[in-house]
Amino acid sequence: MTPPLVRLYEQMPEPKYVIAMGACTITGGMFSTDSYSTVRGIDKLIPVAVYLPGCPPKPEAIIDAITKLRKKISREIYPDRIMS
Repeated sequence: MTPPLVRLYEQMPEPKYVIAMGACTITGGMFSTDSYSTVRGIDKLIPVAVYLPGCPPKPEAIIDAITKLRKKISREIYPDRIMS
């Protein structure tokens, strides 16, 4: 799935933001040692804005990741404002 993922990312309009969800996406998980179909780390292929660990991630963690992404976007749009 690496070529279609990279192609999809390249076709996305700017600005591009990626949330990496799950341990397998971030590190390759338990399948990364002897698997031909798993890539270790999504950040080797495309830039990641927010990492969301867990397998599967909890709903609270997903909401937290979206909140972190919103804060990151607002810091880029309004660099003169201090967001906490």
